[in-house]
Amino acid sequence: MENLTKQQLTLSRIQLIADISQTAQCNPKEFLVVMSLISELASQALTDENQNVVCYNGSADDPH
Repeated sequence: MENLTKQQLTLSRIQLIADISQTAQCNPKEFLVVMSLISELASQALTDENQNVVCYNGSADDPH
C-alpha cells in the first residue's frame, strides 16, 4: 500500500509540473528542463515491470 501511495504522490507532482508548464508558456530551454523533471520523476515512480507495460503492451483495455 505504501508503494501505491508513493506512486500516487509522484504522479501528482508530475501532473502539477506539466500543468504549470502549459500555463506558463515556457521558452524552449525552460521546456527542456520541465521535460527532464517529468522524466526523472516518472522513472522513480515506475518499476521496470510497469515501464515495460506502458511502453510495449499498452493498456489491458486497448484492443490493438
